[in-house]
Amino acid sequence: MLVLAAVVGVLIGLVGVGGVLLPPGLVAVAGMDPHVATATSTWAFLFTGVVGTVAYALRGIVPWGMLGRVGVGVVPAAFLGAGANAVLPGSLVLLALAALTLFVGVHQLWPRAERRTDRELGTAALVAIGAAVGFGSALTGTGGPVLLVPLLLALGVAPVRAVAVSQAVQLPVVASGSAGYLQAGLTDLWLGTVLGVVAAVGTLAGAFLAGRLHADRLRVLVAVACLVAGVFLVVRVVASA
Repeated sequence: MLVLAAVVGVLIGLVGVGGVLLPPGLVAVAGMDPHVATATSTWAFLFTGVVGTVAYALRGIVPWGMLGRVGVGVVPAAFLGAGANAVLPGSLVLLALAALTLFVGVHQLWPRAERRTDRELGTAALVAIGAAVGFGSALTGTGGPVLLVPLLLALGVAPVRAVAVSQAVQLPVVASGSAGYLQAGLTDLWLGTVLGVVAAVGTLAGAFLAGRLHADRLRVLVAVACLVAGVFLVVRVVASA
């Protein structure tokens, strides 16, 4: 699990979406209950969120106004997402996680067009996006960026701003989501803290390597890993049915 956390952290630092692999990894490697896996991974992303936020803040590229409006939707929705996870059957949690993991795999393989514009989204749109991201991220234990980055890019936000706000949004997502999971008694705090610290160190290493490795090849590796993880989760649900 420590190796898994380190790999996830490096991928977060390199391409921003490696966090989606932690919950299915905990299910597959540690044999954890889906509810406990998503709750524990949500807590772990608190540490990568701090690292990502500080790293982008020091570069002066976090759009704080945009983050604040997204956060208005994120906070209550993430708490509700954690509550929904606690009452849903484990098979439905696994299917939601499988769908998200497969989506990320396909998204990483999708051809990327260069964007020369940076669209400004209104307050209502950003709050609604935050609510969707908060609920979905807490429900699946995936932190935030994996949902927010594709949404913002699809809506015309410049990649640099999309990635920066998505790294910073981890903090309200995991804080609110973890509050819901702690209330339900699902979080393994000790394990989540250890994995989070290891993943945070990996994130720093990934950020250091980001300019030295070929981004497109890394995205292919992430895509393959996500597709394999997604298929594994689907097979697991079918086999246990």
